[in-house]
Amino acid sequence: EVMNLTLEPIASINVAIPQNLRLLNLALVDVGAGTSDIAISKDGSVISYGMVALAGDEITEKIAQTYLLDFNNAETLKIGLCHNEMNAFTDVLGMRHQMATDEIMSQIDALIDHITKEVAENIIQLNKKSPSAVFCIGGGAQIPGFTKSLAGHLDLPVERVVIKSVENLDM
Repeated sequence: EVMNLTLEPIASINVAIPQNLRLLNLALVDVGAGTSDIAISKDGSVISYGMVALAGDEITEKIAQTYLLDFNNAETLKIGLCHNEMNAFTDVLGMRHQMATDEIMSQIDALIDHITKEVAENIIQLNKKSPSAVFCIGGGAQIPGFTKSLAGHLDLPVERVVIKSVENLDM
């Protein structure tokens, strides 16, 4: 028997942004596989939430199409972009490739820009302006350049759009 039901962006903000910080006008963006969930805090509470139907799977699919990879290998390559300067992978034809992260990123930068633009527009629509800062969580936000691109679309300094990792959650 279900006793309580909470929307995902509200559950996320409850973990990632402590109550004492919600006096500030902050946004939380949870970039998952299929959606980017958004929650906005101000004056001590969550004032709005929303969702953009673009997230990490779009990036994985672009990598798969560009480099002829199945979804799982494209996902592994995407995750490696966060950690490796050079990436080795084998395409569906059995050809082995070794590519620099920068080279792969050049193929997906336009998609990252599109996703972050959509997220930024949703944040501004929900908040009526850019927030003071943005916390990003979820695997899709880990992709190199994501926070910088989002900051640009929100007209915020890059240091005001950050990844909130599990290590720095107050639990």
